[in-house]
Amino acid sequence: MEKEKISIVTITYNSQDTVRKTIESVISQKYRPLEYVLVDGGSSDKTEEIISSYFTEFKARGIEYNFKSESDKGISDAFNKGIDRATGEIIGIINSDDQLEKDALSVVADKLDDNIDVLCGDCLWVDEEKKISYIRKSKLNLDKLKHEMVIMHPTCFVRKRAYEKYGCFDISLKYCMDKDLMARFYRKGARFKYVPSIISIMAAGGTSDINYKKVFEEGVIVAERNGVSHYFAVSYRMYKIFRLTLVRIMRKLKKC
Repeated sequence: MEKEKISIVTITYNSQDTVRKTIESVISQKYRPLEYVLVDGGSSDKTEEIISSYFTEFKARGIEYNFKSESDKGISDAFNKGIDRATGEIIGIINSDDQLEKDALSVVADKLDDNIDVLCGDCLWVDEEKKISYIRKSKLNLDKLKHEMVIMHPTCFVRKRAYEKYGCFDISLKYCMDKDLMARFYRKGARFKYVPSIISIMAAGGTSDINYKKVFEEGVIVAERNGVSHYFAVSYRMYKIFRLTLVRIMRKLKKC
């Protein structure tokens, strides 16, 4: 039986300090056939130079690659460009400060049955500055996608046919585009599967971590799209902000 091609999409913008470890985690994967789609937003640093330096390595390791650098309309637009360029039956998105776990693609290919649209797993979350790490598990209580991202998006591998059927990322969203996408997939009947394996390694300090209040504001929009009343959506957002603020205060008090 012919093996399905996996396409990995990485979007970059002035990512010279982090993109190398992301690329290394992809080229170290043993699974083939493999395609690497790199979408750069017109970086002004050495990101393009670093990516270009790997072209020979991609060829030597039997990895197809597609790279283009141009301006875009934000993260969602860059994701969509990568999905559109991908030629694999299975697509995974790894951001330019994250990494694939060793042999993650072999696990994905082994567990992603033909009748499954989205496979997700666990994510190792690492805060190098604070010297802490822990495992974030995806959960298939998918009704909660109306309010929160219960699936670890860096671990998600999606069949391209699912994007074609259910749509890609909403470019009007800047922070909750992944939750909106997965909630829409679930609402429209996509089939999900969870595997209890670490698929990716995620670095702390991403866009969502830094702009958590704006994340909650977009969360209200996503909730309303999925049938939640405005009052309940706002109340839930206020509860989440309160809880997160309380946790941060408690952490500061522990340091004193």
